Amino acid sequence: AVVSTQSTGNQNIPSKWVTGLDKFWHHECFRCVSCNRVVSPTESFYDKDGKPDCFNCRGAPQVFTCGICNQTISGQRLIYLANTYHYGCKRCTKCQQSFSADQHDNIKILANGDFVHTNC
Repeated sequence: AVVSTQSTGNQNIPSKWVTGLDKFWHHECFRCVSCNRVVSPTESFYDKDGKPDCFNCRGAPQVFTCGICNQTISGQRLIYLANTYHYGCKRCTKCQQSFSADQHDNIKILANGDFVHTNC
């Protein structure tokens, strides 16, 4: 197959090639745009203008842990000072109901750090 690659234009791809960023690449052409290191096909990377940018150069994505259940948070989260919480883990201190992301604008944090629904 003839495909466009990052630096070599249109050339036949030999039997060793990788797929990344919706393109086919010569293995040796799939390089980090920051450090020029070949990015392994099994390694995670960022997309920087259609080219790979490795975690070594950019840093791994920040992982947030819930301060209540200690599980990783993916998606939306509540943040107070240096603490993060799943919406469902944090409860209103007045009614004891858990929060949801769609209630975000109706959550109040009191001076003592308690979270409450604005209508409680």
